[in-house]
Amino acid sequence: MSKIIFYSTISPDDDRRAWMAFTLARRAVEASLETEIFLAGPATGLMRSEVRNRIEGRAKEALGVVLTAKTPISLSPG
Repeated sequence: MSKIIFYSTISPDDDRRAWMAFTLARRAVEASLETEIFLAGPATGLMRSEVRNRIEGRAKEALGVVLTAKTPISLSPG
């Protein structure tokens, strides 16, 4: 089976763009596709609790679906 990996380097400064990897991953999860998210550089800031706690709407829903599905999320500092 194939796996879709969503890669992002967009920092949490631009919420709409930053959470796009999670929005797309949500759609893949809902389509029963094997999914993974890879965050690099500035995008690793999305995993900070203060950033996750301030999001709303579709981004929050997407994060919830991804976490509930236990989608692997990898982080790389560079």
